[in-house]
Amino acid sequence: MDDWFVGPIVIGALISLGWVFFTQVVPKMAATRAARPPEQPLTTLPGEEEPVSGVDAERSMMSSKMTHDIFVGEATDLVLQSRTAGLFTDDLLAQAAEKAADAIKLREGSFDGNLLAGEIAMKRAMLAQDDDALGLLEYAAVRFATATETKKGVIDTYVGRGWAHLERAYRLDGDAAAAAYMDASDVFLGGFRASPQNLFILRGWGLAIDGLGRTLGDRSAPVLAAEEGYRLALAEHRGGDHELHEWFATVRGADEPVRIPMPAVRDRY
Repeated sequence: MDDWFVGPIVIGALISLGWVFFTQVVPKMAATRAARPPEQPLTTLPGEEEPVSGVDAERSMMSSKMTHDIFVGEATDLVLQSRTAGLFTDDLLAQAAEKAADAIKLREGSFDGNLLAGEIAMKRAMLAQDDDALGLLEYAAVRFATATETKKGVIDTYVGRGWAHLERAYRLDGDAAAAAYMDASDVFLGGFRASPQNLFILRGWGLAIDGLGRTLGDRSAPVLAAEEGYRLALAEHRGGDHELHEWFATVRGADEPVRIPMPAVRDRY
C-alpha cells in the first residue's frame, strides 16, 4: 500500500523537475550563449603584434604610388600653366612646389618627384630676390642630387644641379662664391663622365671655371687645375675639333661674366 502511494509521488516530482528544466533553465542557457561575442580574441604574449598581411602591404604601396603620381601630374600641369600666366606665374609655381613636395613625402626617392621639384625651385629662384633665391637654389641642388642618386646616368640631373650651383655663385661673393663655382665644376665633371658628348654639360662647366677665375684670379692653382681638366675634356668631346675652344676663349676674355639660362630638363609636357 505504501509503495503504491509513494511511487506516483516520485514520478510526479521527476516530471515537474523535467518540465522546469526544459521550460526555464534551457531557454536561459541558450539566451546567455547567444549574447556572448561569437569570437573571443586569442591570448597573445606581451609585445606580440599581429603581422600585416602581404596583401595589405601591397595594397598600401599601390595606393601610395597612385597618390604620388596624382601629385606629380598636378604639379606638372601647374608648371605648364605657368608658362603663359604672366603676373600669376609665381603663384602657380608656388602651388606646383607644394604638390611636388607632397609627392616626395609619399615617395622620398621618387625620381620624377625630385627632378620636378628641382626644376620648379630653379624657376622660382629666377623670379625671386637674392635672399629668397639662395634658399630656393640650395633646395633645387638637393632635389637634383637626390634624383641623381635615384636614377644613375640621367644627364638632366647633372645639368640642373650644376646650374643651381652656378646661380648660387652669381649671387655670392668671395670665398662663398668660389666654393659655389667649385661645386658647379665638380657636378659638371661628373656629368661629363656620365655623358662626354653633352654640350650643355661642357658649356656649364666652362662658365663655372670662368667664374672661379674671376673670383680667385686666373693664375690661382684651383683655376689652373680646373682649366687643364676642362681642356682635356674638350679634346675628348667629338675629337676636339669643334667650336667650344673658341667659345671658351670668348667667355674667358669677356669683360663681364657670361650667363646662360639653365637649359630645359627633358620635355615632360
